[in-house]
Amino acid sequence: MDRKKRILNLENWPEQYRQKLLSLEQAAGLIKSGDKIFIPNGYVGELPYAIVARRDELRQVQVEVTAPAFDPGWLLPGMEESFEIQVRTYLHLARPGHDEGRIQFLPYTNWTWFKPYRDRRRVARDIDVLLLEVSPPDENGFCTLGAVAWEKNKYIREAKIVIAEIDDYQIRSRGDTAIHISEIDYLVNISAPPVTEEEALRVAARFPAEKQERARDAALLAHPRLFRRVLPFLDLVELSMIEFQLNMDEPDDTAKAIARNLKDILNDHDTIQIGVGKPSKYMIELGVFDQLNDLSIFSEMACPGMGFLIKRGIATGKFATLHPGKAVFTGLIGFRPEEIRWADDNPLIELHGADYVLNIGNISRNENMVAINNITQVDLLGQITCETQFGPRLINGPGGQIEFHLGAFFSPGGKAVSLLPSTWGGGGISTIVPQLDEGSVVSIPRVYADYVVTEWGVAQLTGRTNRERAQALIQIAHPDFRDELREAAKKIS
Repeated sequence: MDRKKRILNLENWPEQYRQKLLSLEQAAGLIKSGDKIFIPNGYVGELPYAIVARRDELRQVQVEVTAPAFDPGWLLPGMEESFEIQVRTYLHLARPGHDEGRIQFLPYTNWTWFKPYRDRRRVARDIDVLLLEVSPPDENGFCTLGAVAWEKNKYIREAKIVIAEIDDYQIRSRGDTAIHISEIDYLVNISAPPVTEEEALRVAARFPAEKQERARDAALLAHPRLFRRVLPFLDLVELSMIEFQLNMDEPDDTAKAIARNLKDILNDHDTIQIGVGKPSKYMIELGVFDQLNDLSIFSEMACPGMGFLIKRGIATGKFATLHPGKAVFTGLIGFRPEEIRWADDNPLIELHGADYVLNIGNISRNENMVAINNITQVDLLGQITCETQFGPRLINGPGGQIEFHLGAFFSPGGKAVSLLPSTWGGGGISTIVPQLDEGSVVSIPRVYADYVVTEWGVAQLTGRTNRERAQALIQIAHPDFRDELREAAKKIS
């Protein structure tokens, strides 16, 4: 790969800024047919829309996107001649295209993706153009990677062209996130004015009276560019989706019961990681950690309320093995907007790259590391999938879940915890099954299965025989399915 050597030049950075500043259309004009565009995790910039506007003149542009949280148009049918989309980690909006065979999936975790580049393997794809968002520069010309670090620094070192979109909404983050204007090839300012009172009230009007004030407050804190992308379609979107986007969705009775059971296996001084999916995203605000003391945080992403565990003095990092007194993340996706604002230039919070935070060796060095993540199924031997459900259909990639599960498993005093509602599909199907269906992806091998928590209790699998594992899992399965699981368990030796 022909890497561009980036030289730090601190002199006269304002002039460098002016020379590199382009409009969205000018920046999109840099893309050529056959280019490979890389989009890192957490990216929600504007440039893809300008690139898609050139679809008639572009051919075979390869786009590798970590987690497509929005679609500028290139995920739709009929775009295949212009754009070849490859997704790794999370399918999100690309799932229909993947099911139809139009979109390819890269089976990486958020740590293993960089190995071909680190080892200089021939399979490593050229990074012709890297798109990323950054905070505005400080008085010395240093931007930061905002609320998301992940793989950005590694991509920057490999990319031939770096186009950075400057957004006033991006916080100045601490940790390994600084990038100087001289290290960026082209700049686009995509800052937008804050959400107005009128816009917020328009959203609030979709809600029943008792929720309107909360919806207004949430809308006023929303990311203004993302907010305005969906505003024209407000009347066409289901209310439940608006609630989810504003982080107003609430836990159901199953999540509340899982939270009560999770409390039983947590201790003071634990170091925690929590996934952002359901039901784990609700655990903090359901009070699971309220009675604990001096927790530490070493986590890939954040959850609602996680920042305020720090602010409330529950997560002090006092006994942290790595980075004492700091909460370490790769990205703050999952924080509520008010938590994001609180994290701005906050010395208590550090962002580091996925190559560091998701390194199994680093995770396992944390004493009493507790990884809390969601799964879709487990069989009676303890084989776990978080990627497929009831067969080969891919739901998502594993993200960083495998690394954190293994790191916590290897940690002195650590626990690898898998949260699982006991049924799916309105209660008609058990998620604890005799064996995973043919074609299911085994995300966590049975030898590393540890704690499984459902609304019916906790099954601790490590150190147990096959039969004992089956019995423990049947105890926390939904009662409607326990008899058939007991019958299936008779065949386990």
